[in-house]
Amino acid sequence: MSPPANAEVEKARRVEHFELARRINLARKGEVNTRTLALPPPQLELLERFALGDAGAVWLREVADDTLRLFNKGYLEYDQDMWRRALKSGHMPRLSRLLTGRLTEAGQFAEDAQVFKFGAYSGPGAMAQPGGIGLGDAGLRCHFPSSNELVDPHAILSHEFGHTRYGDPDSAGTLLGEARTVERYENPVRIRNGYEPRTLYFERTNQGNLEPGRGSLLDRLKILEREKGISIVDQRAVDRYHCDCPGPLPVILNCEVRQRPGTDGVADPAFEHNCKLNWKPNPMNVDSPPDAGKLPPLLK
Repeated sequence: MSPPANAEVEKARRVEHFELARRINLARKGEVNTRTLALPPPQLELLERFALGDAGAVWLREVADDTLRLFNKGYLEYDQDMWRRALKSGHMPRLSRLLTGRLTEAGQFAEDAQVFKFGAYSGPGAMAQPGGIGLGDAGLRCHFPSSNELVDPHAILSHEFGHTRYGDPDSAGTLLGEARTVERYENPVRIRNGYEPRTLYFERTNQGNLEPGRGSLLDRLKILEREKGISIVDQRAVDRYHCDCPGPLPVILNCEVRQRPGTDGVADPAFEHNCKLNWKPNPMNVDSPPDAGKLPPLLK
């Protein structure tokens, strides 16, 4: 894809990518899972503003590339009458108008025809999985409750994209993964939009979810030790991180495991504690997205 000739061309490209997402990538009620809702107007408007902004343009371009790949493989239906008229006139319609939004029969049975979806759910905030992003119908807070730092909605969306297949889908579910996602995908957007970098991530390990959680902070760090080679005893690989969990031990304090045996000699579990992670953000030259010079031009 050639670089835009000017800001107007870039703006038109962003509009087209959002229209493609509106046609292809919006989930219907119950489509992703039984709790998925269609995006209500405020969340759809937020997604549109994000798509037309600089950070959103980068992510929506990834989604549009996926759509083009599916179309080239014959997985997406298109308006054949419109296509025939276009061949006669020589004027090609925009892809967002040509596509019907439905999968072809081949696409319905193809394992590699996994359409990325934006949907809603009942509640606040936003969440992600490798193949989609959910926006809570209660919206986003103005401040993070644990730190009182201002929330940048566009940076939150970029953070969630970081958990999808377009970023690092293995990053969710651990405090360290979340902190690195903040540094790599959220803070560059916050800085570009005039916000201070976020320096605290708060994880509630007991939120009363309908489904069981992934385990306590201690359990998650043990998984990191087992699967990623990070030592709990010697946390040199993550020594910039400071964890502080209130309540009875065992907890992670200064990223060291400290256990207090219970009455039966077995260490008490840490399931019921709220834990937060403070850190000094990395300079943006490490593990960060393209620098500002490589991003699309700012639109006035």
